[in-house]
Amino acid sequence: MRLACRTAVILSILILAQSPSLAANSSSTGTPTNANWTEVNANANGTNHVEQGQIAPDNVNQLTKKWVFSIPPASPVAGLDLLQNGSISPPLSINGTVYIVTSYLRIYALDSADGALLWSYQAQLNRTGLPVSHLTGHTHGLIYYRGDIWVSLPDCSVIGVGATSGKLDRHITGICAGIPGNSGLYDSSGVPPVFRDHMMIWVSSVSEGTDVGRGFVAAYNLTTGTLLWRWFVTPPAGGDPLWDQTSCPVTSCHGNVAAYIGDWGIMGSQNHLSLAGAGPAFGQPAVDEKRGVVYVATSQPSPDWNATYRPGPNLYSDSVVALNVTNGRMLWFFQSTPHDLFDFDCGWNVVLGNAVVDGQNKTVVFKGCKNGYLYALDASTGSLLWYFNPPSVKRVGTPNANYVVTGNYDATQRWIDYPSTSVFEQCPGANGALESDIAFAYNLVFVATYNLCAFGMVTSVDSYGASHWGVRQLEPAASQANTTIYAVNASTGQVVWSHFLPKIPYRGWLTVSNGVLYAGALDGYIHAFDDRMGREIFAINVGVDLYESPTVGSASNGGTLLLQLTSPSSYGVFSANQTGYLIAYGLPQAGAQYLSYALYAALGAGAAVLTLFTIFRLTRSRGSPKGTGPR
Repeated sequence: MRLACRTAVILSILILAQSPSLAANSSSTGTPTNANWTEVNANANGTNHVEQGQIAPDNVNQLTKKWVFSIPPASPVAGLDLLQNGSISPPLSINGTVYIVTSYLRIYALDSADGALLWSYQAQLNRTGLPVSHLTGHTHGLIYYRGDIWVSLPDCSVIGVGATSGKLDRHITGICAGIPGNSGLYDSSGVPPVFRDHMMIWVSSVSEGTDVGRGFVAAYNLTTGTLLWRWFVTPPAGGDPLWDQTSCPVTSCHGNVAAYIGDWGIMGSQNHLSLAGAGPAFGQPAVDEKRGVVYVATSQPSPDWNATYRPGPNLYSDSVVALNVTNGRMLWFFQSTPHDLFDFDCGWNVVLGNAVVDGQNKTVVFKGCKNGYLYALDASTGSLLWYFNPPSVKRVGTPNANYVVTGNYDATQRWIDYPSTSVFEQCPGANGALESDIAFAYNLVFVATYNLCAFGMVTSVDSYGASHWGVRQLEPAASQANTTIYAVNASTGQVVWSHFLPKIPYRGWLTVSNGVLYAGALDGYIHAFDDRMGREIFAINVGVDLYESPTVGSASNGGTLLLQLTSPSSYGVFSANQTGYLIAYGLPQAGAQYLSYALYAALGAGAAVLTLFTIFRLTRSRGSPKGTGPR
């Protein structure tokens, strides 16, 4: 009887201890939440932020490895020129299932409880008759929408695979076939489409050389597959002297760079083939469901370093644009680097959030670009609310990139040190100062900037397909790099805290959840910071270079997981060809904590307290007499 009573007391105390309202440390054992990561950057707003009630600053140092999934090596796939191993796409976590896509375009669905394979699907490609440059590279992620896992394929198609069945549900093909005004090629590194109601919005990816395609955004009826509209980043092949004026009429559209007569010139046109162009960037667009607006980032103009055949600001490269999702009409644009000579695109994610700016509630677009600047824009008008110029970023030889500061740019300069053809220095370097997704939560914008200068020599861009970038890069060693992570006040643009990481370049993304900011880095550690103070509170030694940060998900048997890829990137200086792993981290015995809380919730707080009080009284009345000692 005494054993039963003591057991009941312990059980009741355990019940109370797991209560989020009564526990002494609720952040460690709080309410289990279904933490879903459904898009590349977590959600439709692109924030890289998922809330959950378990992993917190006071217990992140207790994370343990729950399971490991070894990504299988590539196997022959029809249509691929060169297969690449591994994955650099953020893992999705939806209702207890984890999804990843490899660089060789196989989707894996895993049980989040133990990493067991549920199903896999290998995409098949067909580029016959399509203006596609090559089918190598990597894909930038997956998205979950209405029961399907969606991915863009490098043959200008999109597939939707049943999240439960692993069977092909939808296949929309030929998206880049027969594009008006196009004379170039489309590339293989694409972001998945985004959705609104029964509409799919797809962004193209273009070559970066003198064979660059005409970049565009397209919307399709998801039910019928019918094209609804297209919006173009550049004028048609051969140019249009009134492109700036006709593409953004002053009566219905506005931007931060004045219209330029003859923008893009004739684009070096030869035999109806253009030698210059631009496209959307590979970052996830943000969708404002309520307003019916999609915010899209765009790439650098091509060829990247040699602008001989592209005078003017080159609208709408290096920009954020707001498009009406109903008709594709551009509402506003914000260009970060007019007449870019440095490959300073505005890739990576567009973030949509709310902040109080100058005493007014604002919906804000936050955007980081490779020029190193972080911009806060009024989502309704595109007006600049504030910008952040990281003091840690070294700047040499990139004046047009400072347009937000100076208001000036040279619209006719052919290359960085024109007319010299000798070696030049560029800071930030070829990979920019901001080569990662930003995160937003708790009125803070988190951004990782890094220094790694580059040297180069300009090359000819006089013939179609002859030059990829218009430069021969001479990269310094990555060991000369350094990174600074900043937390920036979303209302003011002022630095709240910063943290310096020596000898590390940073590429990937930042993740924030329940008071912790995570940064996977090239030193092989997942760095965990207190997101309010910037103090590094823990670092998980993964043991290999990390090009991604973890995503956040829920285990099907209870508990919150950090999902960390170890796969290499296949981009530029960040190259390798290993298969890699997906590692799931969680707190120890999380399932037992959740069982206790579930029992507490079932009983109710009042019943639990009454039970504890009753058992305590019974124990007192039947306890040992004074002085007799234990029995």
